[in-house]
Amino acid sequence: MGYPNLSKTKEAIPRSPRQAGELAPDNRKVEITERSDRISFHTPTIGRLELSQTKPNYSETLRTTLVSKGIWHRFIEFDEPVRTVEEAARKVSADRIIKSIVLVGSDQKPILAILPARNKISYKKIKTLLKVKDVRLAQPDEVLEHSGYPVGGVPPFNKINRILLDPTVQRNARSIAGGGDPDKLVELETRDLLEFLDPIIADFSV
Repeated sequence: MGYPNLSKTKEAIPRSPRQAGELAPDNRKVEITERSDRISFHTPTIGRLELSQTKPNYSETLRTTLVSKGIWHRFIEFDEPVRTVEEAARKVSADRIIKSIVLVGSDQKPILAILPARNKISYKKIKTLLKVKDVRLAQPDEVLEHSGYPVGGVPPFNKINRILLDPTVQRNARSIAGGGDPDKLVELETRDLLEFLDPIIADFSV
């Protein structure tokens, strides 16, 4: 079967400067040769194609999850990653910020602890509550593996189903949590945390 738009001899492909930069970094011609029903692409041997990797958009993943569940939400964007409560407080009320901390028990199963951002976790209380020998913070690679989100962006809604929620979170009608990516937060109805996550509500902070 022939290809009417291609000649049967080597022919340089007309291309835009952008295409030339993507296909032939050293500015050599890229050629196509048609032999019978086979088409061969000839590219320079010097240089290599640079393939850009698309950065995961964790906030969009979270948005899809929230929309699919019919959960009200509002994303809050920052110009750079939010690392502290003080940085987040430039745009939102610090008293409404909650954090979702990924822990790993001695049984090697992940735990999600949701508590006010200014509170600290009592590992002793969690060990007693869950009847595990030990509890530790998850490493960054474990956080991503277990929750599906990177450190600094973990939202309450993620892949972990063993969830603890400190009762003090309920003092606000709306809470502000990690928004998937480290440069975003998301505002949620606190009642949705209780309804959709079905967490164990217990005091585990200090």
